[in-house]
Amino acid sequence: MFYLERPIAHRGLHDDKSPENSLGAFSKALKKGYAIELDIHLSKDLDVVVFHDESLERMTGSRGEISQYVLQSLKNLRLANTDESIPTLKEVLELVDGQVPIVIEVKCNKHDGIIEAELMKLLVHYQGDYTIQSFNPYTLKWIRLHYPQVVLGLLVTNDFANTKLKFYEKFVLRYMSFLPVIRPDYIGLDYESFSLIQYFIIKKLTLAKIIFWTIADEETYIECRELCDNIIFENFTPVETK
Repeated sequence: MFYLERPIAHRGLHDDKSPENSLGAFSKALKKGYAIELDIHLSKDLDVVVFHDESLERMTGSRGEISQYVLQSLKNLRLANTDESIPTLKEVLELVDGQVPIVIEVKCNKHDGIIEAELMKLLVHYQGDYTIQSFNPYTLKWIRLHYPQVVLGLLVTNDFANTKLKFYEKFVLRYMSFLPVIRPDYIGLDYESFSLIQYFIIKKLTLAKIIFWTIADEETYIECRELCDNIIFENFTPVETK
């Protein structure tokens, strides 16, 4: 399984000169042969752009949300006081060109099918390996229905501190109620917050592989590697793989 063969670089191999989710960070991951994890949003004019936050402030210093800007305006911004701009997914696909797998996280709080459709327009002719993952089960359900061959990952956490989810929504996400509908190929499990109940559900009731996120040091990697099938990592270089 291509998405289990090498550790996955969280938002690329980013550092002070090559910020997260930048072409520079992805180029560095390519040179090391790591799979690449990235995040996508839609711009106001429906371009698929690679960026983690809804807000622009942390990474660009600008106010507002990424969905409020057209692509050209986003391109005028710079990431973390470097020369790097916000890339489009099209640019990343052209850069990677099948050299390593890409793990695409769809950022989508309200599902309407638009970001999923725009994403698949870009991926339908892409020749490289990729997976699509999301916390939003409706996004994954849409993709499974329309593109059943795509490798899907359901992201799972117990940490809802920065969300505005209702109690029942947290319950549905925490206990993976959509598993029979989505049939994910893997579960992206939050290593810092996962519960034994979640782990038991995955191991006993599904055939899904487990990918832990986000592993940030060698000690934690050594601690967790026997429990999972792969990791998403940052801030260190894994010295061995499963």
